Amino acid sequence: MTDFLSTRRDILGLAGMAALGALLPRWALAQGAAAPLNFGYQTTSWGTIGMVVESQGLFKKAGGNVTINKFDGGKTTRDAMISGRVDVGVLGATPFVVGAAKGNMVAIGMSMYAGKTGSIVAGKNKGIKSIADLKGRRVASQLGSSTDQVFQEKILPKFGVSRNDVHTVNIPHQNHLAALISGSVDAFAGIEPFPSLAETEGIGDVVIDYSDFDISPVILVANRPVVEQKREAVVALLRAWLTGVEIFKNKPDEAAKIVFAFFKDQGFNVSEAVVKRMLSKLDVTPTFKPGLRDYLDNEAKLLIQQRAITAAPDWDKVMTADLLQEAMKA
Repeated sequence: MTDFLSTRRDILGLAGMAALGALLPRWALAQGAAAPLNFGYQTTSWGTIGMVVESQGLFKKAGGNVTINKFDGGKTTRDAMISGRVDVGVLGATPFVVGAAKGNMVAIGMSMYAGKTGSIVAGKNKGIKSIADLKGRRVASQLGSSTDQVFQEKILPKFGVSRNDVHTVNIPHQNHLAALISGSVDAFAGIEPFPSLAETEGIGDVVIDYSDFDISPVILVANRPVVEQKREAVVALLRAWLTGVEIFKNKPDEAAKIVFAFFKDQGFNVSEAVVKRMLSKLDVTPTFKPGLRDYLDNEAKLLIQQRAITAAPDWDKVMTADLLQEAMKA
């Protein structure tokens, strides 16, 4: 601590150092904690913790210097990470495994396990009562996303339907409702809050949700060079993330108001009842659960069969819990 003070004294002087110490928590004064980072999350239920963190200014309060970017899904977020526009992002399993196999990404924590948030929704009066009824129908699904992977590789086969039996239309999650209303699709494979919106607005009915087919892990992912070069900044980001998790768990009404305001600002006609219903489906857990590695390994095997990747990532290298553990010590 003495060496650190001596170095800073040469730059800021003792008075400046005292002022800085009064503003930030002691751990935020560590070298590199305020190094700039670009963070990305998706504007669906899977981005809930990101919405809370952004609304409350938690990155700044944690001593971080984080620019926030919003995307329509995990695949788009991953592509932004590969291009270098985003350093840390919220991804579903499929985009993460592809990114880890083809890029240089590591899992540093979790956002949630969201199996109950995915649903197959059929339009009203379309005569679709079961998954088998989707044969020959047009179904909106965001290709390359985890929700699409579960829909085509787990749900359809369970009911004797192949991917070739269904006309899948590549449409972002946020546009599923509009596509259903316009009649350009008969159903969609989507994520909350859009299934609940479809039901409450009388646009469609949930045929089945994903909970019996998939745990849908939503992962906090970083580019490896960022972790290596800006470790303290990543830990500061994780401290803010954990505070967002605490708000979600301990102040559910406050979290619901934040998420409600977010979707209203995005132009979606949501009600507080829909938001609370959506949030009740989220298992917000920031740590890796037992069985997650096996789940990801099975996902990798499926992607290899599809020739999306050539080999499974080395999970010992791409799943790291030490940064989150460091953040939890604060």
